Amino acid sequence: MSLAQRIRDNVVRSRRTTSEILGAASVLVQGHERILQQLNVSNTSMLSFKWKPWTVAAMKSKIGEFRVAKNHFLNLYGVKARSWSTLVEKVNTIEAALIHLGYWQPLETTETLERDI
Repeated sequence: MSLAQRIRDNVVRSRRTTSEILGAASVLVQGHERILQQLNVSNTSMLSFKWKPWTVAAMKSKIGEFRVAKNHFLNLYGVKARSWSTLVEKVNTIEAALIHLGYWQPLETTETLERDI
């Protein structure tokens, strides 16, 4: 088999693989859209609330000790941090992503936190 033929075969295989990947991505997106439609009532209520990202000062006043905050968010989101600023940054990133994807309930963190403390 010539070099040119091998290149053509690889291009065809690459196009087929790309097509399969795009097809799988399409299926995943459609599934995600169905889930969001099923959660439409929850999503509507989530759109009406205003999410306020954590600040170091707010987290310190709400939770208190760093150890308590670190353990709470480790249990809730699996977040590990060595400082207040790292913890706040990671928690805000996760909560913003959850809101964007439509999976976060507005009072979940507060309610869970109040039960844990």
